Amino acid sequence: MATVNDEPLPPGIQRVELPVPYLDSMNVWLLEGEPLTVVDTGPGNPETLVTLERQLNSRGVALGDVELVLLTHHHLDHTGLAGRIAERSGAAVAASSATAAWGREYPARAAEERAFGISLQLAHGVPRALVEAGEPFWEHIVSNSAAFTVTQMVAHGDVVVAGGRSLRVVERPGHSTSDTLFVDDATGVALVGDHLLAEITSGAEVVPSGEPGGGRRRSLVEYLAALRETAQMPLSMLLTGHGPVIHDHRRLVEDRLAFHEARLQQVVALVEAGCDTAFEVARRLWDDEVAATQTVLAVWEVVGHLDLLVERGVVSEDVGADGIHVFCAIQPVGAA
Repeated sequence: MATVNDEPLPPGIQRVELPVPYLDSMNVWLLEGEPLTVVDTGPGNPETLVTLERQLNSRGVALGDVELVLLTHHHLDHTGLAGRIAERSGAAVAASSATAAWGREYPARAAEERAFGISLQLAHGVPRALVEAGEPFWEHIVSNSAAFTVTQMVAHGDVVVAGGRSLRVVERPGHSTSDTLFVDDATGVALVGDHLLAEITSGAEVVPSGEPGGGRRRSLVEYLAALRETAQMPLSMLLTGHGPVIHDHRRLVEDRLAFHEARLQQVVALVEAGCDTAFEVARRLWDDEVAATQTVLAVWEVVGHLDLLVERGVVSEDVGADGIHVFCAIQPVGAA
């Protein structure tokens, strides 16, 4: 029986581990029944393609044998090779409409996300020199992603047959706008991508809301609501996009919610101490090095927590004449 970190996996499921930048490795899941399926693909570069093919061959599977590519969300490490695999094997590609939209126009959407990300950083107090120093982050997305065509559209509540299993589609936007779980209700096994990870807290990307009038997505608000829904599901094992499998998802969701509550207290204390922009909060929350080298991710996290604090009426958000968003603690009623 196959193992992940010496843990048994369900029969007919194998993990293919691929190296990826930023997160060290990712999991591609091989479902051995009919149709022969890979869940997620790895980033779209030649080196990863060679590694994936070699790993599949060691399991007695040729890339050309793959009959279905199932995608949990649109991020490049999960979809980058989808088009190449389909081209080599003739496999169908199944994903949600949100993931499919990225597949149709990945380069254009990546460019839009970069432009929005740059404006978001500037609006939240990141010095322009640091914004410009973050170009490798956006270049990594462009050079490791590729357009792909979804040939089998799936939506919330649908059932897709993959690897001899009937998998129920559960759309859970949060970590990304396209997060999708594939749940085997007969066994309680779910393929969850990056929706919930065993060893790290999944981030929630701050991107345009997509609503009329623009504005940003309240990503962390959305993500925490999605986690609470997942905690109610009767699951026995979660097969994740990175790291080991998860057995007790309810306890882990409780841990993640507790982490975010503690982080909210840290953020509000920093605002009360005079940090008035998301970047200033990030500098104090971690340190100058983290704020300077992981600027996009740090700003995403802090903005997400500030959104929650604004929603709860704990802090206020205003935009100055210079276009920079400023956050202030709201004085409690009755305070001197």
